Amino acid sequence: MFHGDHLLWVPAPLRGRRFILKGWSYVLTCTEVIIRGNCMDPTFRFLYGLSWLGLASGLFLRWVTLPPRGWELLGYVTIIAFFVYAFAQGPRRAPRYLVHGAGLYFLLELLRSLFRGVEGWQFLLLGPWVPAIYVLAAFAHPLGSAWRLSLGWTLVLYGILAIGLWDRDGFRMLGYVATAFLGQVTVAALILLLARFREMYGQTRFWREQALTDTLTRLPNRRAFELALTRELSRAERYGTPFSLVLVDLDRFKQINDTLGHDHGDEVLRRVARFLVEGVRREDVVARWGGEEFALLLPSTRASDALRLAERLRQALEDLDLGVTASFGVAEYLPGESEEALFRRADQALYRAKERGRNRVEFIPGG
Repeated sequence: MFHGDHLLWVPAPLRGRRFILKGWSYVLTCTEVIIRGNCMDPTFRFLYGLSWLGLASGLFLRWVTLPPRGWELLGYVTIIAFFVYAFAQGPRRAPRYLVHGAGLYFLLELLRSLFRGVEGWQFLLLGPWVPAIYVLAAFAHPLGSAWRLSLGWTLVLYGILAIGLWDRDGFRMLGYVATAFLGQVTVAALILLLARFREMYGQTRFWREQALTDTLTRLPNRRAFELALTRELSRAERYGTPFSLVLVDLDRFKQINDTLGHDHGDEVLRRVARFLVEGVRREDVVARWGGEEFALLLPSTRASDALRLAERLRQALEDLDLGVTASFGVAEYLPGESEEALFRRADQALYRAKERGRNRVEFIPGG
């Protein structure tokens, strides 16, 4: 089941209970935001996790050393409500809200300290928390916006701190503030430099994915499928695991283009692509091989299981209101067999299905 931006796994006891299900979905969303953030890069995931650890530990220490009272409790309730709302936006949008949530939280702690007459050196405890703003901004915004937001919040916080401490110990306290502020600028530079590397890496990954994706169906293209097949063949040779290859060709597809137009034909291809993806396991690979032909790579699958899957897909496609059927050619990998030989057998099976009347599944064993 999908909910928002993430796949929702629901324990059996919770299924069918709408109120509990919504709560469970919210817990999963919060967990995904905290753990994953908006980037899968391991370095940033580590920094992102540290920022949340810093927030949690800072909150605990402040509540122990300076228990809230009066208007401070209202401030905490307001910020908690803001965080709840931010988490509800899902893992893609939540970091944009959490940047400001972190800033508001630090501002509340700063005001509490000023009004409660906390000793000056304790204000330096603010330092370990503020980098969370930089990390959240680096995840949620482009580099320029991240710089402005991070340094803007830092200037606000340390500006208020400098004004609040001016009447206490004068220049000595301002020296503490200046030292802490320079430390924050250094932290900002390092983290946002990493953000720049992340941005460049994301652009490189985007173009690499574009080169391996079919523009019409958004499936992996022929080159991507060949790479996946090479990896699976290496795994089979090393561990002795089986896998099967299925070639799918839409029957009389040229007639659809000729009679109904290429736009309609393109829509049929897109719908068939979605149908194939939904009909296989997550670990299976579905690719557009070219024209009206698709290829399926089925790891850990014997020929008997591949034949059952192909027959189920064939029947389901025929029952769809697409006005198109398909022929399937199935081949199971044999130990020591080359990619070319495996494809040749699958292609021969597909050709046999076409010869025998189309809209059928054929299999050619090896040996």
